[in-house]
Amino acid sequence: MPESSSVTQPAAESFRGFEPIDANYVYCPNQFFDVCLPHYSRGVVRLVAFMLRQTLGFRDEHGNPIRQDVSLSYADLTRAGISRGAIRKALNDAIAGGFVECVQAGKAKATGTDGQTAQYRLRWGTEESYIKDTRAFRGFYAGVGNRSPIPNAFFDTVVPSETLAVVKVVGAVLRFTVGYENQFGRPSQAPLSYSYIQRYAKIGDRTTIAHAIKHATHLGYIRRVDEGQFNSDERRRRPATYAVKWLDGA
Repeated sequence: MPESSSVTQPAAESFRGFEPIDANYVYCPNQFFDVCLPHYSRGVVRLVAFMLRQTLGFRDEHGNPIRQDVSLSYADLTRAGISRGAIRKALNDAIAGGFVECVQAGKAKATGTDGQTAQYRLRWGTEESYIKDTRAFRGFYAGVGNRSPIPNAFFDTVVPSETLAVVKVVGAVLRFTVGYENQFGRPSQAPLSYSYIQRYAKIGDRTTIAHAIKHATHLGYIRRVDEGQFNSDERRRRPATYAVKWLDGA
């Protein structure tokens, strides 16, 4: 059983902010945000996020993942926050999408023979380039770079307890702050308009995204730094600015 069996999910209502990412984070492939989160169902997102957390969420004293090739059984996956009736479809879709692979087929116990538990793990790609096209995606990029330090609480609290729209909104803010790095480092906040988040996260309508942003802000996952300004003159238009809500002092 992976070490993560001790992970608990604190109630969303008690969320006080994300812990600093000096240790408590998953060095997450950016393709989870760029490929999986915008295009797949809540079941697939929860299953892949759970496997990322189990595989990359435990680090040694040097900050490196203890293991990157963790196999999980079907029973393990029942802890991903997916109803039992939906796990099989989520697993099949995750395999078809190139995020997960089966490393040991299950086999029922028969007379004179032992049964065999199916085992699954994250799929890592062999391509040298970073792929965002769902049709070409065949596993997470395994080269150097294209990963971001995402707080554990995103995987432990936000993904298993919130709607897909809220997860997409929080994921977008994380992706374009701690998940984006240029010559000046990682920005602490990002100008993200409703339309930009909607396009990036593939959220169907503005009402849904408005409710998701309001909910994520109310619970303290994100905060609005600047209201922005709508103007018919595009030169005077300014998108709202959002930032991750960190614990006090983080």
